[in-house]
Amino acid sequence: MARTAPLEELTDRARNTLKLLIREFVRTGKPVGSRRLAKLDPEGMSPATIRNVVADLEEMGFVTQPHTSAGRIPTSEGYRFYVDALLETSTLSTSDLKQIAASLEKETDPGELMDKTSRILSLFSSNLGFVLAPPLSVTVLKRIEFVRIAAQRILVILVTQTGLVQHRMIQIDEDLSQTDLDQAGRYLVTHFSGKTLIEARDELLALMSEEKALYDRMLKNVVMLGSAGLMPQDSGESDSEVYFGGTAGIVRQPELSDVNRLLVLFQTFEQKSHLVKLITQCLEADPPGPVVTIGLEDAIPGMKDWTLVSSPYLCDHQVMGSLGVIGPSRMEYEKAISLVDYVAKLFGRLISQQQ
Repeated sequence: MARTAPLEELTDRARNTLKLLIREFVRTGKPVGSRRLAKLDPEGMSPATIRNVVADLEEMGFVTQPHTSAGRIPTSEGYRFYVDALLETSTLSTSDLKQIAASLEKETDPGELMDKTSRILSLFSSNLGFVLAPPLSVTVLKRIEFVRIAAQRILVILVTQTGLVQHRMIQIDEDLSQTDLDQAGRYLVTHFSGKTLIEARDELLALMSEEKALYDRMLKNVVMLGSAGLMPQDSGESDSEVYFGGTAGIVRQPELSDVNRLLVLFQTFEQKSHLVKLITQCLEADPPGPVVTIGLEDAIPGMKDWTLVSSPYLCDHQVMGSLGVIGPSRMEYEKAISLVDYVAKLFGRLISQQQ
């Protein structure tokens, strides 16, 4: 089994060869042979010399040979070393910066802004773009409405201070009329508008213990509907909405020609909790900028050869969520990192302005 070498073991020649190999593989998607590396090498090393260097890189665990007589491709360890030690600073072109800003700055609806941002991230990276909305529990309530769908089945419409709208279905033990629901909604807006959903929940819990709530039918309805409508229904429900963009484009990536890999990808869309957990873990480290996670199999089964580039975004100087791109590990890391960094800063500024 190949061993992963400490960073200091790699010679300058090995570092340069690994850099050339990764960049060529990212460009073509095909294993890179010694002859091709010799043509790309600015030092003019012979194919024989490069073969020896590549053999050392393979022994160290940075490249592997997918088929006999084929060239080499990077491993997850190779990509990781490239990102940590070989990556060169990159910036988006002036035209790209202007196009992104012009597209996002005209969006005044927060939901539309998040959706547009995910699609912009996909468009400029050729990967899957995503935006993780602020957790619903820490957002500020503006309006809440309850709509009777059927007996004991209620549609809850939540509107936050930033204009985000969330719909959810709840099941209650009693069959309330629409008049009862409207009355409870007005009470919640009057008493809890301008407070975070966590603050509203805590006050509702306190209200439950008051004797008045036991005998006042309207307050009883408020407690029942508010408790069910303001918080996630169970531990498996995500407290944050995820906006995806570019699903149609990413399926054209060569890595998704395998039907099984395609199924794993779409299962990830359907079971967002794994992705939300992974993104949240990246945020817990309180990174100052983009974080690159190579190999997602620990959080999402079947996604070993995938990479997540994510960055927190700030709203009024506080981390409120995250955005970024997801794609095969064979991606243009310089461009992806600079793109995510720029969009996160722009998006945070626009969200703050909509408060």
